[in-house]
Amino acid sequence: MKKASITRASPEADAPAARKRAAAGGPEAALGHPAVPPGEMRVELYALRPTQLTLGMDQVREKMRATLRHAGTADAARADAALWAFLRRHPLKLVRGPQQGLHIVDHHHWARAWAELGYVHAPARLLLDLGHLAPDAFWRRMETLGHVHPYDEHGKRLTIAALPHNVMGMRNDPYRSLAAFARNAGAYRKPGSAYGDFQWAGLFREHIGGRLDTVGGFALALAQAIKLAQGSKARRLPGFTGKLERVA
Repeated sequence: MKKASITRASPEADAPAARKRAAAGGPEAALGHPAVPPGEMRVELYALRPTQLTLGMDQVREKMRATLRHAGTADAARADAALWAFLRRHPLKLVRGPQQGLHIVDHHHWARAWAELGYVHAPARLLLDLGHLAPDAFWRRMETLGHVHPYDEHGKRLTIAALPHNVMGMRNDPYRSLAAFARNAGAYRKPGSAYGDFQWAGLFREHIGGRLDTVGGFALALAQAIKLAQGSKARRLPGFTGKLERVA
């Protein structure tokens, strides 16, 4: 079974070289803006509109560390090539909306991690173009498709107007991190939709309390979440297996 890491040391302490390159436009700048393969886009992170209100900052920090592991060579050009190749394995999933606005519908945590590291651009894939729709019709269509999740850090659903203008405005919900770490430990399988992630976070919020903002508190909550995820209270949630599975 893969252990779920809950290290809380800031990855920024290991990021001086990455930040220096980011100041010049990110890893793709050092590569002379490599050709974009068919079906892929190169987008500005701060121009992307989230379709979710919250994310888990502990999960974001894990993705920052994962990114930095691909940017740690002394050879800057080689590091940038490896880093951009890594980013391309996690393309942001987008929908185009009114006025050509680009909305993230998947991989918000990767987008926030890269923005925290100072990267300007990121690889992305356009899943759907709804730019021909008026704003009200666009959001109705997005709701129908299950692409909008304006749940706050208390699990309360707010209006579309509450969505932030970019990923840096997304709020921290520690229960989203708890759900992600429990899944990484093999407590349940990844749901087939983003709504499933919020359902698991909601289950843990309802039954697990304590200080999730401390290492000890989070570790205790994680042990409780793993047990809870295998019990009857979780049976109806997407990804439920009823057992702890080995994670590759």
